[in-house]
Amino acid sequence: MTSRILLSTLAIAAWLLPAGVEAQVARPASAPGGTTPVMTPNVRGNVPGEWRYWGADAHSTRYSPLDQIDASNFSKLQVAWQWNAGTFGPDEYYRTTPLYANGRLFTVATTRRSAMAIDPETGETLWMYRLEEGIRWQKAPRQFAGRGPSYWTDGREERLIVVTPGYHMVSLDAKTGLPDPKFGRNGVVDLMDGLGYPLVPLAVDDSGSLIISDAAPARRARPGETWDPVKKIGADGTVGIDPVNGQIAASSPAIIVGDVIVVGNSSIHGYYPIRVRNIPGFIRGFDLKTGRQLWKFNLVPQPGEFGAETWENGSKIGTEGVGKNDAWATYSADPELGLVYIPVGMPLMDEYGGHRPGDNLFGNSLVALDVKTGQRKWHFQMVHHDIWDYDTPMAPNLIDITVDGRRRRAIAQTTKQGWIYTFDRATGEPIWPIVETPVLQSDVPGEKTAKTQPIPSKPAPYSQQGLLESDIIDYTPAIRDSAMKLAKMCRMGPYYIPAVTSDGKSPTGLKCSWYAPGASGGVNIDGGASVDPETGMMYVGSITGLSTITLQKDPCSEFRYSSPRDNCGLLGALQPPPGYTPPQRAQGDGFSGRGNASMLHGVSILKPKELGGITAYDMNSGDKKWWIPNAGFIPVTSNDPLFAGVTLPPRPAGGQQPQVITTKTLVIYGTGRSGGLPGAPPTLFAVDKATGKEVGKLEIPSKTTAVPMTFMHKGKQYIVFATGAGSSPSLVALRLP
Repeated sequence: MTSRILLSTLAIAAWLLPAGVEAQVARPASAPGGTTPVMTPNVRGNVPGEWRYWGADAHSTRYSPLDQIDASNFSKLQVAWQWNAGTFGPDEYYRTTPLYANGRLFTVATTRRSAMAIDPETGETLWMYRLEEGIRWQKAPRQFAGRGPSYWTDGREERLIVVTPGYHMVSLDAKTGLPDPKFGRNGVVDLMDGLGYPLVPLAVDDSGSLIISDAAPARRARPGETWDPVKKIGADGTVGIDPVNGQIAASSPAIIVGDVIVVGNSSIHGYYPIRVRNIPGFIRGFDLKTGRQLWKFNLVPQPGEFGAETWENGSKIGTEGVGKNDAWATYSADPELGLVYIPVGMPLMDEYGGHRPGDNLFGNSLVALDVKTGQRKWHFQMVHHDIWDYDTPMAPNLIDITVDGRRRRAIAQTTKQGWIYTFDRATGEPIWPIVETPVLQSDVPGEKTAKTQPIPSKPAPYSQQGLLESDIIDYTPAIRDSAMKLAKMCRMGPYYIPAVTSDGKSPTGLKCSWYAPGASGGVNIDGGASVDPETGMMYVGSITGLSTITLQKDPCSEFRYSSPRDNCGLLGALQPPPGYTPPQRAQGDGFSGRGNASMLHGVSILKPKELGGITAYDMNSGDKKWWIPNAGFIPVTSNDPLFAGVTLPPRPAGGQQPQVITTKTLVIYGTGRSGGLPGAPPTLFAVDKATGKEVGKLEIPSKTTAVPMTFMHKGKQYIVFATGAGSSPSLVALRLP
């Protein structure tokens, strides 16, 4: 397998260090971590007191047994240092959870996903690496820092694995930041190679990034085409998969199990794409020492493979409707079982699936693969024929529990749809019944929804699902009547309510459907869950709410329906149809104003419930134990006469999934980049694990933008979290005085 990266003058690597940061050299033995990895017994693939995986350990527990920071001193934490990631370049927002291993902190930063090593005590940058990717970076569908690197050691050597926005995989010496010359080609594997597509020279016709609707893509270079350095168009020597096939990237780190690197891919967002064909999802295993591809698992099963029949119009790559189905989130693994667990996203196009009838395996599934061979051991599809953007957004949490007196090796998958799906992680057997239940059917022309959906019997949901009459506020008969009138303007139902078209031509005559949870969840990648391996408790950070969904035809897209959108005039879009008249409103997405439809004179038509925020479950029984809002409650008032004399209950603060980790004694969480109480200073909270009672809080420089982490270094426990956006992303480290 040949990995061709750049064919012209672009260098494959650049050391871009700010003033005062030395070039990469091996650290002396007295430096943090020294020169030899510390080998102590691993627990779930992690050294106690370290944080070697995105989710702390291979089980994605987001748990640390450390207890130096506890309820008695949490509020006394101080900022030890703040590392300015913006020095190296901007980012959309900083969504990285760093790693700590053998005395060093590792992270990625900037839209180019540069890799860094940091002194955990001082915040000094130890080394930095960046891969120059040319057009591959410019047109990357996931052009941001990513969620972190991956770490490996055998007790002698240490490696840091980084998957770049342009879909390369780099193996770096974790001590020096130098590429491993034995890995791939000069330390780099081209992940576009090995998928069955030829690699071709690439070119661009503009100097901008790929647009979220998959407009303005790169293209195949013409023979003899060169680069225009003034206009910044043409062919720069970069090669990759022909963009006519679609786009491919990665937005989360690989996971390393033994000596195998497991890496997937991500696609352009599915909100309102233009093309009805795209590159599908793949999971691959690579040899950690050499970068050699060991196996490939197709997330859209090809003809003759298990699950191909669930694509009723055919699953062959290049068929209309085939594409995406990408496992873009983080992964988990059980090294003892030799299994890696893949949370799979959804097929091409978020809210309409008429071009892909069938259940569409392995979309919206949890798939257990043999890490050595890539063979499927078991799977469970949590949403059949998804038309709600219910990607599986988070690494599942592995937890050992005792259910009805029987010890179970469980795996719990949190989801956008507000349920936890819980299985035996060796066999895939549900821990509690998951019942195929009849659901509402779509009346959108060409759509063919699944007759049933799998509904967990336990645990109870953590987010609002659908909208029923029993959900409507009823403080007075007049308020209920007004709220019901508003509710009935959109299609109602318990869950999985199909969208209707905005022209009102459905049999109901309605122009919208209620959408709860919406596309952001429930749980999404910024939030998710932490578990306590000692007690079997699980703590889920989520959001809740109520919005609407509707479909209409984008005149310059190949799709028959999508969220309201007009792509006409964009580079790479279809030509406008005859008689086309540009819309009067500005070109934009279909999400603006979705949540406003549920407000009645400033008051939500939903009854307040203990949903969203942080929900604690005893996974030994599947029972909900406690709930708290994300940072507190917000008063609700209305000046409308309808609410005169009514004392309205406060609503839980929301806006973002809380970002939760667990230690020996605490649940620690940040509010997320748009969470918390309005006007309150950015705050990090600590609560009692057993009760949810707040036991400490700390004002921090700015809000958390990713899941925090914690570790012990030179006898002191640290908490580190990412924050900021644009030119000011940073890592903040906290420790006791």
